[in-house]
Amino acid sequence: MYFKRLLGVVVFTLLLCFEAKADELESLEIKANACEKAFANESLSSARVRAVDKAVFLGIKNLPELESDRMTLNEHDLNVMIYRLVDDFVEDLSSKVLKSEDEKVCVEIKGYINPLHINEVRKEFDLRRQSTDSTEELLEEIAQNVNDAFAVHPQNLEGVALVYVEPLVYYNGKISHKHANNLKEKIKDNPYYFLTDDKELADIKVTPKLLKAKVDALDETHKRFQMVVSLEVSGLKDAPTVISQNRFLLFDASEDEQEIAGRLLDKLLEAAGADLIRRIERFVQEKIEKESIGRTI
Repeated sequence: MYFKRLLGVVVFTLLLCFEAKADELESLEIKANACEKAFANESLSSARVRAVDKAVFLGIKNLPELESDRMTLNEHDLNVMIYRLVDDFVEDLSSKVLKSEDEKVCVEIKGYINPLHINEVRKEFDLRRQSTDSTEELLEEIAQNVNDAFAVHPQNLEGVALVYVEPLVYYNGKISHKHANNLKEKIKDNPYYFLTDDKELADIKVTPKLLKAKVDALDETHKRFQMVVSLEVSGLKDAPTVISQNRFLLFDASEDEQEIAGRLLDKLLEAAGADLIRRIERFVQEKIEKESIGRTI
């Protein structure tokens, strides 16, 4: 009788452990919708890929399990963490086109992510952030004189990339230092890279381009501005990386078109610059990890 009771307790305990483990490993469902406009001369299939990426990002970002991260992290750090999850841990992803027009594609996605992977990336990110915080003051101090320092001793800052920004190139071949400088101001130096004025020292080179700027009259009082910009980036991969931004802007026909164009151009460069920052940070992080532990996490 005692043996039967003992066996029952053991079996019950094992079942509880199994159920707890199953709950721990149960994947979370990701569902979201997103739309993307196609760039000039771009296929709708390419716009669909971007729409799917955006939807997956939004689906993970809105998970209740990330509530604490949304409350404690700033927008940039939260996005870096979410993109890590998007790139490596989404499972069984499926997508469905909800709307497809000449210039716009809308999709619905569904997928899954294991909460253990969220905890893994959260811990990974916390360790990196703590390491970054401990050296940020020193790096900011060095950044004040970065160009002079790198001109003499560029090897002194191991693991930090040097980024060179070319003048902006218009679609007609002309260049602009002003808008390139505005881009530099937006991306500035950070713990993973420094801007340099010496192109020969640069690990990563960025060429901003204005690919399209078109104004259409909608009626007697309103016009529509379409603008496409890109950042061509070499040094992140074997082949150049292209980061694009495309916007339509409605404005009053009485407004100054040149002023509108200048503001829109800087806004698009800022948006592309935010994406550039994320990519450089991830590139440098992976490089440091690979060199330190012999593999890329």
